[in-house]
Amino acid sequence: MEHQQPSLAPPPSAPASSSGKAPVVRGARACTVCRQAKMRCIGADDGARACQRCKKGNLECVFEKHRRGRKPGSKLSEASKMLRRLEKGLSNAKLKSQASTSASQMPFPVSASRTGSSQSQEYPQMAYPQPRGAYPPNPEQLAAEPANDSMSGEEDEDDDHDSNDKSDDGLFPSRLLAKERRHSFFRTILNPSDPAGEENHPEPGSSPGIDRKDGLHDSPLMTPTIASVPGLDDPISAGLIDEADAKVLFDLVFLRLNPFINLFDPVLHTVAHVRSRCPFLFTCLIMAGTKFWKPELYKKTQKLAIDFSVRAFQDAWKRVEVVQAFACLTYWKEPDDTRTWTYIGYACRLAVELNLNRYVSHPPENETEHQKRERRNRERTYLVLFVHDRSLSMQTGRQWMLPEDDLVRHSSTWHEDNFIRPEDVIVSAFVQLRRIAAETTDVFYLNRDRGSPGSLHADVNYEILLHGCNGKLTHWMETWQGEMKKASGNQPFHFSMLSFFRLHVRLFLNSFGLQSSMAAASRASPSLQALSACYTSALQTLQIVTNEFAPVGMLRYGQDSITVMTAYSAVFLLRVSSYDNGPDKTS
Repeated sequence: MEHQQPSLAPPPSAPASSSGKAPVVRGARACTVCRQAKMRCIGADDGARACQRCKKGNLECVFEKHRRGRKPGSKLSEASKMLRRLEKGLSNAKLKSQASTSASQMPFPVSASRTGSSQSQEYPQMAYPQPRGAYPPNPEQLAAEPANDSMSGEEDEDDDHDSNDKSDDGLFPSRLLAKERRHSFFRTILNPSDPAGEENHPEPGSSPGIDRKDGLHDSPLMTPTIASVPGLDDPISAGLIDEADAKVLFDLVFLRLNPFINLFDPVLHTVAHVRSRCPFLFTCLIMAGTKFWKPELYKKTQKLAIDFSVRAFQDAWKRVEVVQAFACLTYWKEPDDTRTWTYIGYACRLAVELNLNRYVSHPPENETEHQKRERRNRERTYLVLFVHDRSLSMQTGRQWMLPEDDLVRHSSTWHEDNFIRPEDVIVSAFVQLRRIAAETTDVFYLNRDRGSPGSLHADVNYEILLHGCNGKLTHWMETWQGEMKKASGNQPFHFSMLSFFRLHVRLFLNSFGLQSSMAAASRASPSLQALSACYTSALQTLQIVTNEFAPVGMLRYGQDSITVMTAYSAVFLLRVSSYDNGPDKTS
C-alpha cells in the first residue's frame, strides 16, 4: 500500500537529528472509530485494549497516528512530486557548492576597495550592481569573484528598487516575482540554474575591476583594469591610436564638444576611467574626436563603435556608460543616419531599467567626492536623456518616452552643489525649458481639430495661452542667466546657448498660433502676437549662430539638433517673407 501504518514511537536505534534532538512523534489519543464519530475515546490504554465504543459495537479498535496535510489514501500530484525533487536537488547542490567553495578558497585577501557592503547597506543608492551581460570578465576577475555573487545586476536593481518602494510590491508583477525569487521555491521554478555549470561558466555579470556589491572605485590610487570584450577591440587595442593620442582627443572633446551636450564630468571621465569601465563609451568618444581632429581614422573608429553597439544590444549590457554611449552615437552622426530615434529610445528604456532617475533628497553626510560624482553622473545622464527625448518629440511630432518624475520635478535645484559647473546649470535649465514647452504643446495637441489638419478648436483662447507661455519663457531666461553668472561669471558661450534654445522653443510654440492662417487656401488672419514672436525669435536665432557661434569656431562642433534648429528658423523666415493674405494668394 501507498501508506503504511506508522509506528507510535521511533525505534531505539533511530539516529538523532542534525540538531541533536530526537524527532517528536505524536501518538493517537483516539481510535479510528471514535475519530470518525468525533467523540471522546474512553477506556482504551494507548491501544493496549479496546475502548468502550468498540466493545459495544464489537468493532476492531485501531489507533493511527495523525497525518497532517493530506487525507489518508490521497496521492501527491505529479507537479508536486517534481517540485519536491527539484527542491531536494537544489539543496544538495548548494551543499556541494559550499563544500567546493571552501576547498578552493583564495590564498590572498580581497583588496580594500572591494569591501563596500556596509556602505551599500547604509546607502543603497550608491550601490551600483553590475548587471547580467555587462562585460565578459577577465580570467583574473573570475578567480577573484565570490562564489555566491552570481546574481545578475538586473535582479539586484529590482531588489533595490523594491526596498525603496515597498508599498508598490503588490501592484507590479515583476517586482513581486523578483522579491519572491529570493526564496528557494520560486527561484527553482522561475530561474532554474545548473549548479555544475555555474562553477565552470560563471555569468558575465561583472565589469572588470568592479565588485557588484560596491560598484565604485573608492580608492583613487587603485589602477583600473582594462576591460576586454572577446572579438572586439577599442581604438587603442586595435592599434589605431596610443594612450597619448587618446588623452589629446579626450581633452579636445571636453573643450569643444561636451559644452554642447553637457553629458560628461571631466574630473570623472578620464581616459583610464572610461576605458576600464566601458570600452563601448571609450570608443564612441574617440570616434567623436577623430571625426573633427583625425578624419583619416574616423571611419575605422566608427566601425568599432557600431560593432560595440551591436554587441551591447545583443548581450544586453546594462550600465550607465552604455546609456551614454548610445546617446553619443546620435550627437555627431552622419546626415543619412536615421537611427537617432531608435538609439535614444533604447537608451531611455535602459536608463529607466537601471534606475538612473532615482531621486536622492538627502545624500548621506559621509558621501565622498567620488561617490557624489558617480551619483550625479547617473542623474545627469537621465536628465540629459529627458531633454533629448523631449527635443526629439518636438522635432518629429512623436510621443516622448520619459515622463516627469521626482528627479525631473526637483531638477530646478539639481545644479546647486559644492562644485557647481556651468554644464550642470545648462542641464537644469534645459529640463525646465522642456517642461514649459510640454505644458503648451499638450494644450495644442489635445485641442486641435482632427478633421482638418492645421486648424485649432475655437473654444480655446490661444492668444492668452501663448501670452502666458511667452511670459514663462522670459522669466526662465532671467532666472537662468542669474544662475549661470554664479557658475561661470561672464562666459558668453553659455549665455548664447541659453538664448539660442529659448528662442527656438519660443518660435516653435508661437508657430501654433499661425497654423490656421498659413495653411494652403486659408483666409484666416494671422495672430499678430504669434507672428511677431515667431519673426523675432527666428531672426535672433540666426543672429546668435552667425555673430556668436561662428566667430569662435563652435558651429561645426554642435550636435545635429543645432543644425535642425538653425534650418527651421531660416525656413520659417522664408515662408513669412513670401506670405500674402490676399484672397487669391496662398503661402
